[in-house]
Amino acid sequence: MVAEGVHLLLIHTAGDPRPYINRLRDRGFRFTLIKKRPSSTDRVCFDQVVDWDYQEDLQRTIEIAAGLHRDHPIAGVLSFSESGVIAASLVARHLGLPGNPPRAALRARNKFLMRQTLQQAGLPTPAFHLVHDAAQIHALLRQAGRPMVLKPISGSSSYGVTRLTPEHPESQIAARLEDVRSYILDYRQNNPQYPFEFWLPPAGLGIPPEEVFSPENDFLLEGFIPGQQFSVDGLACGDQITCLGVIEIERIKDAVYFLEYEEWMPTRLGAEKEAEIQAVVTRAVRALGLDRCCFHCEVKLNPEGVFVLEIAARRGADNISDFLLQVMGVDIYEEGLRLACGETRFHPDLQARCSMKMRYFLPPASGTLEAIEGIEVVSRDPRVSELEFEVSPGDAVLTPPEGYEFLGYLSVRGATPAEAEAALEELYPRVHFHIAPAPAPALALR
Repeated sequence: MVAEGVHLLLIHTAGDPRPYINRLRDRGFRFTLIKKRPSSTDRVCFDQVVDWDYQEDLQRTIEIAAGLHRDHPIAGVLSFSESGVIAASLVARHLGLPGNPPRAALRARNKFLMRQTLQQAGLPTPAFHLVHDAAQIHALLRQAGRPMVLKPISGSSSYGVTRLTPEHPESQIAARLEDVRSYILDYRQNNPQYPFEFWLPPAGLGIPPEEVFSPENDFLLEGFIPGQQFSVDGLACGDQITCLGVIEIERIKDAVYFLEYEEWMPTRLGAEKEAEIQAVVTRAVRALGLDRCCFHCEVKLNPEGVFVLEIAARRGADNISDFLLQVMGVDIYEEGLRLACGETRFHPDLQARCSMKMRYFLPPASGTLEAIEGIEVVSRDPRVSELEFEVSPGDAVLTPPEGYEFLGYLSVRGATPAEAEAALEELYPRVHFHIAPAPAPALALR
């Protein structure tokens, strides 16, 4: 039963929601969760939980939400998870509540539609193509005469993203494409408690047939953009766009895959360059038509300008909410809830309060995780902001192309960038993962 207070409906949640849900409950919010196979933690944390795969039947999802709304009026609907943003937008529209336009949410999920929209808005965009088979990809690579990036048309966290060059023979491209397709299918089969990460909606409920695509069959091939990568999280509230600072990203030194390694905030760019990035991000958010939502945008900066890689219609994952709270003083979860309730949220001229740095733990080899050492010692250090793990002893860990997930991450803070850097270099090596090796196939591409 939902208690007194502002009642919010959340579509899916990932990880442990207690840190932010408990904080928001103390501020007067009450929550109902719709999620496939909710955890015991979900059931304790939320006021009401509905066990339902919201992607299975969107019309039924809307009907469930309407029933909840009749029993206890809902003030806002949202999702902090990538896979839930489209369903949340459809439910909000049906209930007559503030929220993202459904097709804007779709453009933020479908990378091909996103590229089309940004190009039509006049933003710098690499050459891009909708592709389905190796022969088509091979011909486009030869025509371009330069490296390109193959991506699943939906998804997040660089899952399945790989770099190709014109020198790769068609047979290797076919093998790589099959690797990505296998990964997508395996992800669905091996994560039954979660919605399908790469899911896209069918036609209907305002989604036209020409905007329906298959995650298993449709891929995006786009020009490789060199340069340093950054991300910007913010708030879309009508024409008012708030960029909540810029985060610098370092990916692994790998010519094929795009696994992320480090993030730090503030960046090393300086105010002028950060303002240039935020101006492009603001144009891109408006072009997609995002409204009443948090957003997470990734860009690359090079001598030719700022290039938008992708925009998500939800808050950034992993360490980002903590970065924003501690460095910029903004609770992105509360901001998202207040936007969903129809409040105006706009925060110009924010200033950094401290420095933070994060580094992922990446699996050195495929195998079975036997133990993690150093957790207690590192977590007690006052400079540690977050020490999170995605795996537990007994879990299988995989390297690309079989898997693209990380083991966890360590996030630290300091009064200055130098202090944060020193803390990370000292504490990160104290966490050790013991992995029993397992035979792994050779990479299809070199």
